[in-house]
Amino acid sequence: MPKIVDHDLRKQELVAATWRVIARTGIIGVTTREIAREAGVSTGVLAHYFDNKEELLAAALQQSHQQVYERVRERTQGLLGVDALRVVMLEALPLDEQRFLEAQIEINFQSLALGDDTLRELQHVEFERFWDLLHYRVSEAAKLGQLWPDLDADDVTHQLMVLVEGLSLEAVLYPSRATPDRQTRTLESFLARISAALPVAPATSL
Repeated sequence: MPKIVDHDLRKQELVAATWRVIARTGIIGVTTREIAREAGVSTGVLAHYFDNKEELLAAALQQSHQQVYERVRERTQGLLGVDALRVVMLEALPLDEQRFLEAQIEINFQSLALGDDTLRELQHVEFERFWDLLHYRVSEAAKLGQLWPDLDADDVTHQLMVLVEGLSLEAVLYPSRATPDRQTRTLESFLARISAALPVAPATSL
């Protein structure tokens, strides 16, 4: 009786193998042969699911991002404004082994996208998706009166994007300089600077 193959699971396994190869060799060193070897399958099996290496790398990036969004969705339940924004940022920063691997994939993919129009377009789509998520939470915080009223939501969102990308790049290239503790402190410092002070209730006379 032929073995039943879960094709969705097999694709996830191939993408996971791609992540591991990228983390080990960098995206320039990735080959379909190496990915197939990592996954324990033949290159023919790999070709059955992905037409070429670029398609596989795109799937790796999208699945990496999807994991971030799933964590954000789960951990922002019941949260609003700055509290939700903090969670979004923490899930995007490379603070543990899984998020560090996601940062490696992101940075490696960016370098490859510079020379490939299709991959660059995908990168732009994914960038806008994360921008929209941050902008929504920034705007929400502003409406709740949690941010200084003179702040522009676009400017704050841009600064948060730069914060994520800058800390992620530094963590991958200079991990001793961008430790998880320093990343968290940098984020908290920024959030403190944009957060409006709560009004102090006037003292009541006895």
